[in-house]
Amino acid sequence: MSKSILVLILGAILTGFLTYGTQAQIISKEPPEVVEVFDAMYRYNLPEAEKKFKKLYQTSLDPNLIDLTHANLLWWWLISGDDSRDYDNQMSVILHRIIDRLGQKPVGKMTEEEIFTMIHSYAYLTRVDIYLERYFTGMVNLKRTLDYLKIALENSEKYDKYMLVSGLYNYFSAVTVAKYPVFAPFFALAPKSDRTKGFNLLNRCARMDNILVRNESLYYLMKINYQLEDDYKRSLEIANELLRRYPNNLIYHYHKFSILIEAGKKMEARDAYSDLLRTSTAAPDLNNLQRTHLADIARKRLLKERINPAI
Repeated sequence: MSKSILVLILGAILTGFLTYGTQAQIISKEPPEVVEVFDAMYRYNLPEAEKKFKKLYQTSLDPNLIDLTHANLLWWWLISGDDSRDYDNQMSVILHRIIDRLGQKPVGKMTEEEIFTMIHSYAYLTRVDIYLERYFTGMVNLKRTLDYLKIALENSEKYDKYMLVSGLYNYFSAVTVAKYPVFAPFFALAPKSDRTKGFNLLNRCARMDNILVRNESLYYLMKINYQLEDDYKRSLEIANELLRRYPNNLIYHYHKFSILIEAGKKMEARDAYSDLLRTSTAAPDLNNLQRTHLADIARKRLLKERINPAI
């Protein structure tokens, strides 16, 4: 089992998604100012997203919503390869600020948004821990969020944001216990999980009209299908769908390359690498680290597979 698969499994167990939701039968209504920040992130223009995010402080939006948006933005900066700031520490400060605010309220008196916010905050702490290979530290957050998580799981059909949490938890928790028994003790007191149910819920979320719910679901389904389900055809379809919407997103380009490598389609993978290089050069407002980060990782994989990366 590769390190990348372990990171995917553990990093997604608690990973919810920022929605400002209503019932699953009704399309969630995100504040347009927040949608603009996410749109810039998906287009991989992080400086533009940063500018749009700073304008949120001029609004009357919930401070927790603003902080969660900030955490999302810092995460994108971190995985883009930029090292100009201490993203680990910045995210920790922001997320613990949210947890401290909401932790004063009994669970039974919290709103649906507040419960989801707590799950989401612990999720991002877990994401960073796993990304930086602090696996067991990340898993500890599962225990801390159990009371909030149980409510979300019990109401997955009521709120779209809960449905996404339920899909991710059910799928990845079941996979973790099956593939990594060493983590089983962490799930002893956790809600039972169902891999098939989780997979089906994520596919339902991927068909929702809400752009944020849909994109996160598609992203995880793309990774699940090639890293855990060996369904390279479906994974490639999703990657191409995401790239049609966001052609400058280097993360989507990199995953398309990885899908083709795992599928054994070496020449097509080399073509995808060429697309990644071209986009890295042409995409606006990237710094040098961001332009080379994923391209360098892909180049090393080509060499490992004995494929000439020269264009």
